Amino acid sequence: MTSLQHVNPRVREIRVSAHTGLENLAAHIKRKIALGAQKPFKAVIDVSSVDPHKAGLKPLTLVHQVLAVCLYPQLPEDKNLPLDVRQRAQRLLEVCAGGSVGSYTDSSGIPHIRQSIAEFIMRRDGGVPSYAKNVFISTGSQMALMVVLKMMASGEGEIKTGVLTPMPCPHTLPPLLDEVWVTMVPYQLMEDRGWALDLDQLHRALKTARRHCKPIAIYISNPGNPTGHLQDRKSIEEVIQFAAAERLLLLVDEVYQDSVYGRGREFISYKKVLFEMDKEYSETVELISFHSLSSACMGECGLRAGYMELVNIDPEVMHVVDTMLCTAISPPVIGQLALDLMVNPPKPGDPSYDTFTQEILHINTTLSQNAQRAQEVLNHLPGMSCQPGMAGIHLYPCLHLPSDIIEQAKTLEVQADVLYCQRLLEEEGVFVGAGGQDGETTGKHYLRLCILVPPDVLEEVLARLSSFHHRLLFYEPRSSSSRVQVSVLSFSVRLRQFHSGEMTSVHQVNRKVRAIRAPTGLQSLSARITQDIAQGAQKPFSKVIDVSSGDPHKAGMAPISFVRQVLAVCLYPELLKEESLPLDVRQRAQTFLGACSGGSVGSYSVSSCGFPDVRKSVAEFISRRDGVKSDPDYISISNGSQKTLMTVLKMIVSGEGETPTGVLTPMPCPTTLSPLLDEFGLTLVPYQLMEDRGWALDLAELHQALKTGRGRCNPRALYISNPGNPTGHVQDRKSIEEVIRFAATEGLILLAVEVYQDSVFGQDKEFLSYKKVLFEMDKRYSETVELVSINSISNACMGECGLRGGYMEVINFDPAVNKYLVNMQATTSPAVLPQLALEVMVNPPSPGDPSYETHAQEILYSQTTLSQNAQRACEFLNDLPGVKCQPAMGGVFLYPRLHLPPQMIEEAKMLGVEADELYCQRLLEEEGVCLGAGCENGQEDQNYHIRLCVLAPPATLEEILARLRSFHLRLLDRFPREKCQGHRLYKP
Repeated sequence: MTSLQHVNPRVREIRVSAHTGLENLAAHIKRKIALGAQKPFKAVIDVSSVDPHKAGLKPLTLVHQVLAVCLYPQLPEDKNLPLDVRQRAQRLLEVCAGGSVGSYTDSSGIPHIRQSIAEFIMRRDGGVPSYAKNVFISTGSQMALMVVLKMMASGEGEIKTGVLTPMPCPHTLPPLLDEVWVTMVPYQLMEDRGWALDLDQLHRALKTARRHCKPIAIYISNPGNPTGHLQDRKSIEEVIQFAAAERLLLLVDEVYQDSVYGRGREFISYKKVLFEMDKEYSETVELISFHSLSSACMGECGLRAGYMELVNIDPEVMHVVDTMLCTAISPPVIGQLALDLMVNPPKPGDPSYDTFTQEILHINTTLSQNAQRAQEVLNHLPGMSCQPGMAGIHLYPCLHLPSDIIEQAKTLEVQADVLYCQRLLEEEGVFVGAGGQDGETTGKHYLRLCILVPPDVLEEVLARLSSFHHRLLFYEPRSSSSRVQVSVLSFSVRLRQFHSGEMTSVHQVNRKVRAIRAPTGLQSLSARITQDIAQGAQKPFSKVIDVSSGDPHKAGMAPISFVRQVLAVCLYPELLKEESLPLDVRQRAQTFLGACSGGSVGSYSVSSCGFPDVRKSVAEFISRRDGVKSDPDYISISNGSQKTLMTVLKMIVSGEGETPTGVLTPMPCPTTLSPLLDEFGLTLVPYQLMEDRGWALDLAELHQALKTGRGRCNPRALYISNPGNPTGHVQDRKSIEEVIRFAATEGLILLAVEVYQDSVFGQDKEFLSYKKVLFEMDKRYSETVELVSINSISNACMGECGLRGGYMEVINFDPAVNKYLVNMQATTSPAVLPQLALEVMVNPPSPGDPSYETHAQEILYSQTTLSQNAQRACEFLNDLPGVKCQPAMGGVFLYPRLHLPPQMIEEAKMLGVEADELYCQRLLEEEGVCLGAGCENGQEDQNYHIRLCVLAPPATLEEILARLRSFHLRLLDRFPREKCQGHRLYKP
């Protein structure tokens, strides 16, 4: 990756949004003010994005109260917390695995919450059926849209897929289309008709597009982002009829459905209109609608959760969607719980109902009044015209700029509205969005202004904007007396001027996506058995115990108190007054809230790469751990280590028509890695770990794998899991040095996943990071070998799998290449709460802090439990006939080999499954223990294994081992006593 030529061409084509440059400028100005620089304003006001909490609006009390209790159920009984808050929190915790928000969920979301969403849709649409199986929860609506676009995108060597896209459109959409290599087919909205959608424009755009791409979908934003237009029934019917005639998939963003304020206007969903039309439409037109927590009333942009509902989509295609979501593991649990609160608010008679209703009314009233006020002011400014908004939270005024400003912008090679916004930010400290970011191609210039802010903030924004605008047009120098008072603005003169594919068949799905290997059905079977028990079914066990994944909370381990206490206070700052909580908890929470925009965890992250202060803390942690300096600028935070790895893999994959890119991958490997490589069209180049040597990495095996791999692909990276997942092997210095030299010689990027670095328990073993060893080697290695190091809060001691937070540090990358990594993350931002949890992980309480003793004891308990459980389980498994288990040195898994009877292997072949999967399926059905099958870890050599997470309460582990022994001995009794694959079934 030392050259930009090695970066995926698709990634190089992602347009760099001017919004990113303005964001960086705003952050720079804020830092200068904090350092004492004199500016003509005290603070920067950001109204460029949809982030009500950043602008100063308060979050809904009920939402943050319930989530705080879910994070820390031990909150003291407090009269300020209504009874329904605690009851709702208790019900939500009951649907979380292990009763903890720190546990993983189904990749498509918690079933209970998907059902709540389906019921909300039915109520909203007047009884039109909605089914939970058609609802998919994701990390924000943007992530859901990305999954769909990736699924639709054409494969290699084909005509590119196109999506009809409104102009203007959400500013994050053009780079997202670039990222998934989909052509944007623009259709112009009618500004002179209040930004209405025009059917002739759709036909014209489609006809033009079919000359150079294959349009397969039409994107609709209703209510319009950023225009504020709201479609009526007639307009929606016309679009549906157009989509039916042209066989286009409808992608409908309905995030602002709760923010309609235009007189006599109401929101009507596309689904409701579709199902009230003739069957030729209602049963055939394919529709995917999107919604999220970032809606006007919730405004929880920082929690990162949304959903999509698929209508009239082939079930096989929906299965592909489910498989794609599996590569991201699961959406953040806190965001999912907030979705449940959004779609299922308090009812009349509930203790929280009156407060909740008043807060919603206040938000809606503020939005309506602000829209009217801002529109009046903007339309009184010379050289500006603004269409009235009907809904949504933006106004989108047109700028009629003097020719010299436009010429100056051309000289500077920026769009004129971007230059306008830059100067407004520099001179007045007001950050508004530029229309050029919204895909505008008409040659006109626009501003994007979020109006869902406190009224006094809006007045300040309008006053500063008016002052700047007046100076710019009339060449007046800035002085303290030049501020134009908005209330007396009155100008009598205005400077006015002066054929396609459909998704009905799985064969239309991107073939790379179709190639993603689906997970085994064990998790689905586990969920079905759990549901059967809840409905009264009689089983020989009272509950399912799931230890198939590295999820300590699901297995019953308690979360770390300090982490949950701090996050609970951040969610509900009223707890800052709660003296029963340790002082350092409240101080840490206060510091975190000070770093959040608007003092709320519900606002977007201040940077798409994560909070600067958190990245600094991560860098300091790495420096302490390794004795080697770490630079925060080369650290990126994301929604889990899997998301981080996805970003890197997407960057290194080769472009169209070239030899496929390969990644050397250990066998066995983490369960999520193989599908992830499939998703990006990367070739898995397997290298076998040495089971008889405790799963050690063998250099000769690496050389052989690389030689073989180069015969069919271009290997560019080497994936390392240390401590090993699922093997538990821990590499020593000599082994790491050998791998580094190998990577240097062969020109490979090292992808080192070091998530379980806190869980080394093997005798005389210690964790050494790849970075530490690299920097202690000769300069020919330390200054040249490219390394990506990955860590997350899903590690053993934190175990916060459900919060979804991780980071990567990139080392020895070309700075220009690192810029592409940053650009790729600009379309989404990481959730805020996991970032704060990361900060606690890398910066725990220090000796002398009130929480230090409790925190140290809890960490020690986790580590001791893990070590003792690993030893106990390994001894037990090695005493079972037909089982052989290598001792683990670190991590949270054991990975024993099964020597199965030939009859069972043949039975599995007849059923079309691997024998270890059949073993796990029978164990689950007969004993209620869910283990992982070795085939999920990429094993393809007819060696059968099971995967067992040993970080569980000791009593739970004993129950698992007892059930496993009972099942295993029964299984062997069903078959004749004979030798099996060179191993005796029964030991003497």
